[in-house]
Amino acid sequence: MKRLHRAMGAVGISLLLVVAGCSSGSDTAVSTTPVSSSAQPSPSTKASQTPSPTPEPTPTPEPPPPPPPTDPLIGGDLLQGPVIAVKIDNTSAGFPQYGVSDADLVFVEQVEGGLTRLMAVYHSNLPTEVGAVRSVRTTDAELLPVFGTPALVFSGGAGVPLAALANTPVVPVSQDDGGPGFWRTDAAPAPYNLHSNLQSVVGTVNGISQPNNIGLVFAASDPRVDAAPAATSMSVQYQAARVEFGQENGRYRLIRNGEGESDASGAPVLTDNVVFMTVGFEPDGEFDSVGSPSFISHTVGNGTFTLFRDGHAISGSWSRAAPDQPFQFLDASGQPAPFKPGKSWVALVPPTASIGAS
Repeated sequence: MKRLHRAMGAVGISLLLVVAGCSSGSDTAVSTTPVSSSAQPSPSTKASQTPSPTPEPTPTPEPPPPPPPTDPLIGGDLLQGPVIAVKIDNTSAGFPQYGVSDADLVFVEQVEGGLTRLMAVYHSNLPTEVGAVRSVRTTDAELLPVFGTPALVFSGGAGVPLAALANTPVVPVSQDDGGPGFWRTDAAPAPYNLHSNLQSVVGTVNGISQPNNIGLVFAASDPRVDAAPAATSMSVQYQAARVEFGQENGRYRLIRNGEGESDASGAPVLTDNVVFMTVGFEPDGEFDSVGSPSFISHTVGNGTFTLFRDGHAISGSWSRAAPDQPFQFLDASGQPAPFKPGKSWVALVPPTASIGAS
């Protein structure tokens, strides 16, 4: 038994030495084998280090060219030339009127006694005879700066409107002050016989500008027009005057005493747009020769309007922030009302007037 124990002990010692030797060799191999700096990375490492191709930048599309500028008074191609307004009589004593058919814009204003007077605005055509030329009103001083620096051709005026006009950039061309281009005719008795040559005015008077953007947005066609209620005739009844239009060949013709109106040249008085524009209305502190108060129709502020074009009526609201700022005419959805390119008549409608359309 003692020999057997010694033999087993010897075998155990030998196995321990073998295991120890193997362990020592393994440790030495791990601790003394360097990793070469030139060792190649694994395929996966090479793939991760390969730079991705730079994508081509998406080209920025060129913006569409802006639409060509349109003429601010009649739409269509922009016209070069000054803007001139003329105060024209609108009573039977001043008929027939001269040059009204050539106006690009005509404003109808109520004056003293419930009568009306026209402010005709010329830009695309400057006729050699307009009339009968009458006096300025306070309404003109508030309205005219929307055009920039227009000329106003008039016969004279009372103190309040003259003072108001003097505080504007408007270029006054007054017969009372010896302005150019005036003469008296035998067409009617004074004061209904004063006429003016606008070619003489523009050739003599300096400082008249081209018209500013007055806020009209033009469209030859618009689906809102066809969808709007039909209206082929329309009128405003002022206290002592009536302004009426009827449709004729796709446009509107001024009606007087039930018949289509023509001016002294025989040209029919036609327009492409008719606008009835409700306005604030109050005395301006002036009185006429028989004691009737003069009024101002306010075109700064806001109100409602109806635009008639192509036999249809589009209604909405208008606003204007200051005399030198343009109008905004917005339909019921808040979009600019589409004026038809061409001429326009705008009736300034006070609360004392009534509107009719059919």
